[in-house]
Amino acid sequence: MIQAAYQTGTLYFHKVYLNLYDEFDSTTIYKPLITITSQLTGKSKTFVVFSLFSTNKERWLECLFATTTTLSENLVSGVVILGTTDFPLGFYDVTIYENSSSTNLDPSGLNVVYTGLMNLYSTTSPSVTYSEYTTNDSDTESVYITI
Repeated sequence: MIQAAYQTGTLYFHKVYLNLYDEFDSTTIYKPLITITSQLTGKSKTFVVFSLFSTNKERWLECLFATTTTLSENLVSGVVILGTTDFPLGFYDVTIYENSSSTNLDPSGLNVVYTGLMNLYSTTSPSVTYSEYTTNDSDTESVYITI
């Protein structure tokens, strides 16, 4: 699972280390294409990673993308706006594609190299707190038998 911390501000970078090199068909490695789909809203966003480091490609590829709340979104440069009503904190389905160029935003016909989950969580606000369920029924001891 990919963990992505949400913070307000200009740019917040997220490093993702995945063993993807064996999944690539081509020997030329372009910046991968990532599609994230919010499990809460069902809305999707597709972007190219900000940067890709393949120094240790036999072990992992380091993909870097950035989130922002104050700058404009640039999907080709890996700068995305998350933490909104359409893309809230929570779980996302993630699909990573072997890209055909470092600027392509169309996943049609591309090789899928990873499918998994991403958790977008806040570092500043507390997590959800749950309270014990209590009923407001005054008649809680009744048993109804249907014949």
